[in-house]
Amino acid sequence: MKKLLAFVGLAASGVLIWFVFALWIGLYSFYSYPPSKEHPDGATLIVSRDEWEPRYNSPDYKPPEIDKDAKKGKGIGFGNPSRPRRPISIRTIVKLPYIEWLYEKSLQPQEP
Repeated sequence: MKKLLAFVGLAASGVLIWFVFALWIGLYSFYSYPPSKEHPDGATLIVSRDEWEPRYNSPDYKPPEIDKDAKKGKGIGFGNPSRPRRPISIRTIVKLPYIEWLYEKSLQPQEP
């Protein structure tokens, strides 16, 4: 019994360390739904982060405007075409209760 408890504790600490590391390097991001008709109590999700998605996101997030004049002078680009974003329901890792601080953070200007 003691060995089982030690194993469970070790596994739980490993998962916690992984989540902290993944949030720190940008594999995961926070997505906050404020209280509304669809989500009466609100919700905060930890989701798998898509390309060019900010760390703190919400349905009310406004992305920064791209300077179109600077983009024109670059010539031919051979980069990957932008892919459509995957739905939040597919990318959800963990669902948490609504955290107002994270929602307010998503409304502030931030780097993608």
